[in-house]
Amino acid sequence: MNGAPFKLNIVTPAAMFSRDITHFRLRDESGFFGIMKGHTDFLTVLLPSLCYYRDSSGSEVFLAVDAGVFSVRNGIATLTSREVFESTDPQKLAELIESAFEQRRRSEAALREMLGNIEKSFVEKMAGFLRETA
Repeated sequence: MNGAPFKLNIVTPAAMFSRDITHFRLRDESGFFGIMKGHTDFLTVLLPSLCYYRDSSGSEVFLAVDAGVFSVRNGIATLTSREVFESTDPQKLAELIESAFEQRRRSEAALREMLGNIEKSFVEKMAGFLRETA
């Protein structure tokens, strides 16, 4: 069974795709572990980490996983995560991650500003209401 390909499904809120792979190395709370074809049914919670797989042509592909769940069921591996970044080039993967983190920082800052404005508006309206009723 060594070197025989099996199916890996990757599921995120934005996309779902499949790969034919021969080996997968991931990380959960117990540490790093590997999966090959024929692995028994399995379920674990993944930590945010870098992992990799070998595709059916023998190329190494790197993944950055933002935590998630990994399972093997009936010979099919499934990785489910909020975000997964994939690249054969570690440098490109690092750039993808940095870009995504920067976009997330900007989105979170905009959300904080919006919530602050809502809170300010609420307090101003409540103060005006209390002045009118006093």
